[in-house]
Amino acid sequence: MQKRSQVLIDKVDSSVEVLLQKFHDIVELSLILDKSEETLAVETLQIESNTTSIIKVAEELLTITRSLKEAWTLGQVPKSNLTHDYDSEIVDPNEKELLDAKIQKSLEQYNNLNALLEQITDLK
Repeated sequence: MQKRSQVLIDKVDSSVEVLLQKFHDIVELSLILDKSEETLAVETLQIESNTTSIIKVAEELLTITRSLKEAWTLGQVPKSNLTHDYDSEIVDPNEKELLDAKIQKSLEQYNNLNALLEQITDLK
């Protein structure tokens, strides 16, 4: 089960990175500063391509959440004890630091995604 969890975490991480990059690319391409019509047409196609990529990645994330819901519904996900102390299970301090670093990276990516979404909505 732990291997499957790591695979799902890796998929989510890579998907979030792709989403952030594509949103960033769209924001950069959205700026219209004395560009020729040809340049604008090419950038429009790039924006459409990035949008398609974002949709595909969002569908991948939906697939992951669906598989998690199915596993939970079928009882394949172990029930957690809310009062359980997970820190006591981590014997190696390096493992705890690695886990903390991954959590921090995920939070930073989430904040970056929110910032990009705010920039996009401000452009409208």
